[in-house]
Amino acid sequence: MSDSPHVDPAVRRYDCLIISDLHLGSVVCQAKLIEEFIEWAATSTRELIINGDIFDDLNFNRLSKKHFACLRSIRRHSDRDDLRLIWMRGNHDGPADIVSHIVGVEIKEEYIFENDRVRLLILHGDQFDHFITKYKYITAVACGLFYYIQKLAPHRAARWIRRVSKRWQRNSELVQRSAVEYARSKGCNAVTCGHTHLPLVADVDGIRYVNSGTWTETPPCPFVSVEGGRVQLEWWPIPGVMIPDVTAIDAENAFESEPPSGLKTVSSS
Repeated sequence: MSDSPHVDPAVRRYDCLIISDLHLGSVVCQAKLIEEFIEWAATSTRELIINGDIFDDLNFNRLSKKHFACLRSIRRHSDRDDLRLIWMRGNHDGPADIVSHIVGVEIKEEYIFENDRVRLLILHGDQFDHFITKYKYITAVACGLFYYIQKLAPHRAARWIRRVSKRWQRNSELVQRSAVEYARSKGCNAVTCGHTHLPLVADVDGIRYVNSGTWTETPPCPFVSVEGGRVQLEWWPIPGVMIPDVTAIDAENAFESEPPSGLKTVSSS
């Protein structure tokens, strides 16, 4: 059991919160905002889902102190008895056993959240992206080029290139269409994916599709919330909501700015 104080479920506003595509290790990752969000979510929801691509790749040498602070925050809340924290596998995350070793959370390929009004399918979405499956070599080369550009170009240029590449693949429409069809086959009335980095909400023949976007763009950053029968896209920081003081939290919970002992950098190709 975690040392974190128990939070009465009655005071938790949300049934479930979902974020995706954090890309820790990337120079455009909004690490401080991610840590703030996790600390806020830990007392605001019954379930917190990280829907894939928490890492940019498994080169842990690219993780900064701020990135490790996010991992520490996830680990700190992973064994609470009043919060369920699940990590969905993403195409950038690498082998599940490595991810599990780092943060000690449940890892799933897909997950269905259900209350008395919503049956929500949650999965990363790369399962429906046939480009990265068919052209693995081109994808690997493109990722390597993008990492190089990140080091040289302003953040705005790096973000623009990522958005253009996603649109060029036209995978946003493909992921949406395939996810809706798959959700229908599972008897779900809602589905949320990440992967495409394009946040959006669409209602397709009675099924709500929500893409949770990415946390590599200029704030505010998107997340999906479930509150009763509502499944919607929201943005962090939330106006009027007190932001947790992560500086004070970090000072109380010192954490090494390097991979955990015995953990080696692993190729994600």
